[in-house]
Amino acid sequence: MASLKKYDKKTEQANFARIEYQEILDEIRFYLRVEAFDEKVFLDRLKMTDNFVTDHCMEIPPSISKKYEKTFAPL
Repeated sequence: MASLKKYDKKTEQANFARIEYQEILDEIRFYLRVEAFDEKVFLDRLKMTDNFVTDHCMEIPPSISKKYEKTFAPL
């Protein structure tokens, strides 16, 4: 039962990260359509979000990281 609870927490964390990064992508799309863009404010918000997600969300297991690098490594 404990592993199920951990799975739910990890799923919640991954979903949180996905939503936060989706909001950033939406904001970039908005900025591409509008002339006014405050780069410093955007980059500060991006850094803050990235730091929060990195600190609070699950780590990528080494086995998955190796598969990713093998699949997407530059030639």
